[in-house]
Amino acid sequence: MTHRASDYYKIILQELEAIPVLDTHEHLMQESTRLGMKLDFFTLFDHYCNKDMISAGATEDDIRLLRDKDIPLESRWACFKRFLPAIRTTGFAQSVMITLRDIFGFDDITDASYQAISDAIQLNNKPGRYDEILKNRCNILACVQSGRLGDDGPEYFYHLAPSTEVVDAVTPEAVESLSVKYNKDFSCLQDLLDFMSMMLKKWASQDRVLGIKSAHAYVRSLEFLKISCTEAEVIFSRLMRSRGQPISPEERYALQGFLMRELAARAPEYGLPMVFHTGLQTGNNHRITYANPLLLQTLFEDFPETRFDILHGGMPWVRECAVLAKVFPNVFLNMAWMHMISPAQASSALAEWLDMVPNTKIFGFGGDYEIVENVYGHLTLARRNIARVLAEKAADGSYSLAEAGRVGRKLLLENPLDFYFRDKPEKEKLLKQSGQN
Repeated sequence: MTHRASDYYKIILQELEAIPVLDTHEHLMQESTRLGMKLDFFTLFDHYCNKDMISAGATEDDIRLLRDKDIPLESRWACFKRFLPAIRTTGFAQSVMITLRDIFGFDDITDASYQAISDAIQLNNKPGRYDEILKNRCNILACVQSGRLGDDGPEYFYHLAPSTEVVDAVTPEAVESLSVKYNKDFSCLQDLLDFMSMMLKKWASQDRVLGIKSAHAYVRSLEFLKISCTEAEVIFSRLMRSRGQPISPEERYALQGFLMRELAARAPEYGLPMVFHTGLQTGNNHRITYANPLLLQTLFEDFPETRFDILHGGMPWVRECAVLAKVFPNVFLNMAWMHMISPAQASSALAEWLDMVPNTKIFGFGGDYEIVENVYGHLTLARRNIARVLAEKAADGSYSLAEAGRVGRKLLLENPLDFYFRDKPEKEKLLKQSGQN
């Protein structure tokens, strides 16, 4: 970074820290659940860092040992520190180390500090912790939670409805489960499609539901095949007659594709965007090619009125995602999770995206965490990344310093607010709270 860019970085970072953030993706448990848990140092490392530990050679038995609070803390620390040197340089661990320093006041986790860190985490596990971290420390205006529609949480928590509820009825057991849960008879495909419309209407009526999420890339390809309603009816009829003899995997795949396409076709009528997990899957040993965002192109083409949020920017397919967002007006890029997967790749992706894609189509941050304190560490990484990219563009003359600040506000607040709250009555309230009126 040049001297001029370094000066701009400090100015822009200070501006970003003052901007209220719309956090586009979280997996936070209810605070009441968190209050009932026993916490220690490994709590901070038990979401994402544990996957890097497995990549570095830890076994599932090691992870079970670390989670077992009945085992003495000293023994669990001895297990964890075997893997710490290997993982501490990853983006996941960088995020946690920021949290340790800024939230808990520890420069590092060592033989001398792990017990005190554990004590501090447990001591601060008390009512109001979510507000303290998210509102006071992070300056987060609103959080978009994945699923958990029944868990209202704080008034600034919003939710994504699970597409699985209406797309995964492709086995007799799944159809039966829906029938029992909702007291509905599914004798033909039209019954299922009517149920889909009913659920869309229900979700749209809830002010806290902002969209519909698909995480299908964890279990199947994002290629959703186009088949006719007649073909889908034949498959569904055979499914309902099978009773213990499931339809073939190919038929399930085709029927699920039909249902996803029906969902995408109907979503605009209810003002609900579609949110797709793309790119790297959390965990180990997944089939990464399932999550290639290019497989979604037929959905973008066939449903131009449907708005699509591409989670995680398709990482590592960040350039392919840039092309998709450039040529399809209904495709938006979400940097949730990206900054801690790889701060370097997230920065380079953002720099290229801003050269290729209208700056109104990029969402700058989503924590994607279960552990509330670590949202702070990830957001700190994100602000640094965004400030660094904007400072470089200001230093080379691509942007004025004022324009860099305006773009930063779009990334962290305005773009996701416009996307998710476009038709929601709470938009005006959030605008007032953000100081933009």
